[in-house]
Formats: sequence, structure tokens, C-alpha cells
Amino acid sequence: MQQSKAIPELVFKFLELCQLKPVEIRKGIFQVHIDDTLAKELDGWRAKARLFQFTFDPKLAETYQAELISTGSYRLDTIVRLIQKQAVLSSGLLPHDVFYEPVVQRRILDRLKIQNPTSRFYILDHQLKYGPYLWVTLRLTYLAYEKREELRKPLVDLVNGKVVNYEIPADLLKPGSCDPKLALRRRLSYKKAYQLLQETLTGELKYADPQWAITAAEQLKQEQAQLEQYFQDMPDAEERNIRIAELMNRARPRIQVRPLRAAILYLPKFVYRIMQVDAEEKINRITYDPVSSQYEIS
Repeated sequence: MQQSKAIPELVFKFLELCQLKPVEIRKGIFQVHIDDTLAKELDGWRAKARLFQFTFDPKLAETYQAELISTGSYRLDTIVRLIQKQAVLSSGLLPHDVFYEPVVQRRILDRLKIQNPTSRFYILDHQLKYGPYLWVTLRLTYLAYEKREELRKPLVDLVNGKVVNYEIPADLLKPGSCDPKLALRRRLSYKKAYQLLQETLTGELKYADPQWAITAAEQLKQEQAQLEQYFQDMPDAEERNIRIAELMNRARPRIQVRPLRAAILYLPKFVYRIMQVDAEEKINRITYDPVSSQYEIS
């Protein structure tokens, strides 16, 4: 009984996340319109937008020819597989004690002295803070006749919007988030951070080596000629062109980017108040990022 209740809850929640609201057209029979994109995700690239009628009752499915969604059914399997393909969000923390603070302090002072050799610097105090980041694992699939995949794990700084590629060993991360009092204030929404990530990735791909696409396009021309030869005896010219266009569309060179999982990471920051003594005294607030070995002065 508990399992039969769980399946409708899963299906309705899935449709809600897809911004779809099924209508109960008769008791136990539901109907919803799914668009081309969702249809293809569920049933493959040939599927098209349609009215989808479904039920959770085997007798109703048989009587009204509605699709049955139940344990072991094809439709439940496709929904679960689609859910599993979506990005998973979690959170993690890189503790401060991974880095030795006296070394961090020395490193900052050395850099300041190199940039300002005539000045003297004195650390007044320091705080241990955490900077929030959106960490996304992306799978890039280079699609053509031969498929190639690669993973990228960029980070978006949710304070200043910088997109970086830090290598953070997973075994150093701890699950969960930091004390809210220690977190630097987030200035970017997650939507804006993801947009910045998309823009950065698009820019990188724009200037990447295009040789794979050139090679794939040349192969595509050869394949098109072979297909036209193969279908030349087909009496219906329109059908022949549709078949060739479908095959060409499947093999055209393109890059598919899919987010696999994401995390909100809290990475350590060392915030110092440092007095600079030269012709006059000046107090600087320096935020040091030990992961990238970079700092900002404010």
C-alpha cells in the first residue's frame, strides 16, 4: 500500500517540477500535455509533443487504454531515469585547518613588501571566514559520428562573480555548511552565478580548437552522398529528403553540456587588518584566498 502511494507522489512531483499540471479527466485517469523536449527525453529523439493519458490502476489502464504507471512499468522506469539524469545539489566545507595560518600570514606580508619595498606592515588582527561558491560538475559531450566526453568542475565565487577552476581534493571536503556568522555575504543569486558560468564556458568553447568539428563536417558530407545514393530509388522524394535530413541531424557536429551535480562550497578565507606605515599610516583590509593564493584589498 505504501509503495502504491509513493509512485503517484513521485509522478505528480515530477510533473510539478516540469511545470505541468495534469487534469483528472475521469476518476483515476489523468491527462497532461507534454512538449517536444520532454517527449524526447522520455521516449527518444523521434518522440513529439502529445497528450499523455495515464493511470496507476491496472484495470483502468485496460478499460480506457491509458498508460499504466506502476512498479516495473516502462513509463515509471523512464521517469525515474530522467530524474536521475538531473543535477544533484549538495553542500560542503573546506576547513581552515587545512592551511597553516602563520604561513598564510607570512606569505601575505612578503607579497606586500615586494610591492611596497619602502613600507612597513603590521598585522593588527585577523578573522577566519568562509566564502560561498557554486561548484558545478559539467559533462561536455562532443557529438558527431564519434562521441567524446569530458568533465569540467568550475567554481563560481558567489561574492565577486569570478569563475575559477580550482582543484580541490574531495577527501579534504566535509559535508554540510559553515556557521552562518563566519560566511561572507553572498552577493550573487544562484541563477546569476549559473549564467556567468554559461557565458564563461561559451567563451572558452568559442575559442577552442575546432578541428574535431571540421573533421566531423567532412565525414558528414561523405555520409550524405552515400545516403542520397542509397535512397535514390525511393519513389517519394519528400520522404527521401526527410529520412536523409533526420540522419544528418543526428550526426551533425555539436556540443552538449549537461550539469551532473552541483554543490554550495564554503572555502576558507583569511581576513586581515594590516597597518601600512610609510609617509603616513594606512589600514588595509585584506581577504586572502589560500586555495588560489590570491588576495583582495578593500
